[in-house]
Amino acid sequence: MATEELNERRRREATARKLCDDASERAKMACDAAIKQAKIVYEMAVKMVVDDQVRKEATKAYEEAVKKAEEVRHTIEWEAQVILTHTWVQSDKDYQEALAKSKERIASAQKTCDEAKNQASIVFEEAKKLPAGKQAKEAAKTYKKAIERAEKDYREAIAKSR
Repeated sequence: MATEELNERRRREATARKLCDDASERAKMACDAAIKQAKIVYEMAVKMVVDDQVRKEATKAYEEAVKKAEEVRHTIEWEAQVILTHTWVQSDKDYQEALAKSKERIASAQKTCDEAKNQASIVFEEAKKLPAGKQAKEAAKTYKKAIERAEKDYREAIAKSR
């Protein structure tokens, strides 16, 4: 059970990481394309303009376009990171809950095993007080089987919890 939860956790985290990386890559490409287009427009404007004031305004507009493109990129990357973090936190919470339940089941199985062994010991001790013979041998066999069964049940419970 805990292994399945761990594998599911890893799958969710890998998917979230891939989505975050993809969003960052797309944001980078969009930013680069916007900067490239702004540069083309700027270079054309600078070639056509003779007035220094207009050239300064074109430079300022180009720098503003680059700044805005980078801001959009950072915003997209930040949002993708927030989503990744939320997914990881939720995944960790789910895994911790599954792990706690698994530990509870193992502790319960251990308690049941110990109780079964204790009961078998009590019955065996009572059987030893009886006259020796067939009944004592049967009690010994039953005791041994009860202990083996309790341990088998415990091992199975642990295997199911993992």
